[in-house]
Amino acid sequence: MIKWIAGGAATFFAIRYLLRLNAASKTIDTRTSIQVHRVGLSGMDLKVRITIQNPNPISLSMQYPFVNISYQDARLGASVIRDETIQIPANGEQTFDLNIQSEGWLALIQTLGTELVNRIRKGEKTTLDILVAITTRVNNIPVVKEEMIKLNI
Repeated sequence: MIKWIAGGAATFFAIRYLLRLNAASKTIDTRTSIQVHRVGLSGMDLKVRITIQNPNPISLSMQYPFVNISYQDARLGASVIRDETIQIPANGEQTFDLNIQSEGWLALIQTLGTELVNRIRKGEKTTLDILVAITTRVNNIPVVKEEMIKLNI
């Protein structure tokens, strides 16, 4: 009889812990900033800074974030995939600095249009509304956060 009670209690606490991890993975918050580092012959080099905040009272294990940048449903560039696990402490945050090489000029012309690409090449001030999608796994639960950002070029 004691084995049944101990087994039931262990099952209860295990399920409760897994539910807390699931809830914690959904409550992480991200802040993203992007700036153009360089405009060259192969396209644009972008600097992305992501701050991931853990407002939970438990430490989280997460995969290194993957960032995809798009403009009007067309991909502008993406970060490199890294197979690395990071720990975010309870009520803490982690900041990531990523370099992203945009697609080549031909792809940018198809995505942004000739007029906008010519303005970028000439160094004229331009603003793009881009969608930044951050994909990661928090405690082995997939998490995707999307954010609209104005990119000043």
